[in-house]
Amino acid sequence: MAEERGGGRQLFCRVITPEEIVYDGEADLVVARIADGDLGVMVDHAPLVSTVEAGEVRIREGEEQHVYATSDGFFKVSENLVQVLVEEAVTPDEIDVDEAADRVEEAEREFSEVPEDAEDRDRVRAEIERRRKTGENFVRLARKYQSS
Repeated sequence: MAEERGGGRQLFCRVITPEEIVYDGEADLVVARIADGDLGVMVDHAPLVSTVEAGEVRIREGEEQHVYATSDGFFKVSENLVQVLVEEAVTPDEIDVDEAADRVEEAEREFSEVPEDAEDRDRVRAEIERRRKTGENFVRLARKYQSS
């Protein structure tokens, strides 16, 4: 995968959801928040596998920057290929702020309604919390990047 471009090696990036490959192309720099904090990956980065937190993935390709609001998931670097595997990934312009805010409110309501004696209470609450964090992230990034 470590192809040559202009006399040097090239980094590639894929942002993948269960429904589609959201981004698949060259990159000069990929930045994401992984389990240990923000990470920037350039060509010839050491191999790495980590979780990725709900946040933003920024991909710089020449003068262009691609930004994706993502849910949590997995992050892998190997042989100049960065793979971001998440449930959701959208550009900030694709986010409906009202819909994302409704997701947050719905998750908060669902969280408080989980019965105390539910057998799988911790798992259910963890999934609801994951949805809440993703919704909050989408609201934050839409407000940060969408033009007024």
